[in-house]
Amino acid sequence: MSDQAIASRSGPPAPLPIASRPRYRVAAIFQRPIPHLCKFFQCLAARAEIDLKVYFFSDVGIGSTRDQVFLGDMKWDTDLLSGYQHRFFRNYSSWPGMQRITGLLRPSLLRELNREYDAVWVHGWGPTTYLPLVTSFARRIPVLLYSDKNVNEKEGWWRHNFHNLLLPKLFPRVAAFLVIGQRNAVFYRSLGVPEEKMFLTPLAVDNAFFRQEACRLQPKREALRQKYGIPLKATVILYVGRLSPEKGVLDLLPAFAELSGDSAHLILVGDGPQRAALETYVGSHKLQRIHFAGFQNYSQVPSFYALSDVFVLPSRAEAWGVVINQAMNFGLPIVASQVGGAIADLVENGRNGLLFEPGDVAQLAGHLSRLIEDPELRRQMGEESARRIAVCDFERGVEGVLAALRTVIPTREMSGIAR
Repeated sequence: MSDQAIASRSGPPAPLPIASRPRYRVAAIFQRPIPHLCKFFQCLAARAEIDLKVYFFSDVGIGSTRDQVFLGDMKWDTDLLSGYQHRFFRNYSSWPGMQRITGLLRPSLLRELNREYDAVWVHGWGPTTYLPLVTSFARRIPVLLYSDKNVNEKEGWWRHNFHNLLLPKLFPRVAAFLVIGQRNAVFYRSLGVPEEKMFLTPLAVDNAFFRQEACRLQPKREALRQKYGIPLKATVILYVGRLSPEKGVLDLLPAFAELSGDSAHLILVGDGPQRAALETYVGSHKLQRIHFAGFQNYSQVPSFYALSDVFVLPSRAEAWGVVINQAMNFGLPIVASQVGGAIADLVENGRNGLLFEPGDVAQLAGHLSRLIEDPELRRQMGEESARRIAVCDFERGVEGVLAALRTVIPTREMSGIAR
């Protein structure tokens, strides 16, 4: 079955009469609260057909746990927990950690999954998900598997062989796969997952929020630029993400250095283990018009999209690249490497962006130069970005989840929607 066929199976079904709509009780097991996922949970829980409870293993971004991605203490400044039932598991391990089995000891999970759930929605496979997967299989609760695994992701020898040995044994026991995009589907197909088990659940962001911010901030564009000493007529190239080796920012800096003239500025939004090395590179090569903005919270990031003209994601490894979704809501053309999962679904080379081979500094510099020199091309590509992202929204994801539930759970007649 083609990707188009997967998409059609997750499209809006004919509505059931109110009196016969089933209410599916779903337990979702996720590592930590992440903005785009939590906004999606809020949309799911708003649907009368779904009784959702989300279980988190960590309170990073909400509580006091230190964030290992940005190497600091941070809390999201947007509401991630209202609108749906949720619980944080207490970890009893003497050596806590998310990346090893011995770092997780949460006996309450066994009690919770002993409840009368119709399905368990599990995020990925690894130390945090072994227990819910095994428990669900043992209790014969249908499992919906959700991951951002990208067929283009490079893996080490150990991980590659581990996946080849484990996943073909795990996947046949999974009832349904919530597919976030084309490259995610190709990965599942490569390990023998049948088409009838795959349901398109596009990875989306809160389009309404970002579109609203785009409209609100557009009149403030000049003031936003003044904070960084950027003239209104300058072309601003924006990067948003971790400052770490796999993100390819050390490819972006020499590419920016190759640009002629002094009309372009580069803003790097984010923090991470590579920041010091990047700042050293800028200083040692005497690069100008590069601005390190540091980590910016959820409500602060829109102002950077609003003041920019081009968005760049030069990753050498990227499961998806949710910042592409965000940037497209601001009508920005995209310059990105070929590796990201989002590329196959959201970016078409020459239409709303320009793509390059990861690590190819000369090709990246050429793409940036082309967009800097051609304002009309930027405008056309930006309009196409805004058009494309409008159809990649939470509602399509909700319908994908519902299509999976209706397929794996036997039809039952209900009185109203209460169980």
